[in-house]
Amino acid sequence: MPRTVEVAAEERPESGVGGLTVRVRLRGETVIWSELMYPGLGGGVVEEVRFRLGQYLGEVERAYAAALQTWP
Repeated sequence: MPRTVEVAAEERPESGVGGLTVRVRLRGETVIWSELMYPGLGGGVVEEVRFRLGQYLGEVERAYAAALQTWP
């Protein structure tokens, strides 16, 4: 089931910029982030990115472990 998730938040939300929200879905062994709009290296607009599931889960685990070390 696709989900819309916030992957980054603005430290000072009063600036009006907000955070980064993406649509995440799983297709087989591929994690897809969509509903993006940023300039790519070739000058075009990047609207979606794809990650291999194993690599994606490994990075989530690494980030979670790092966050646990910084929390009181």
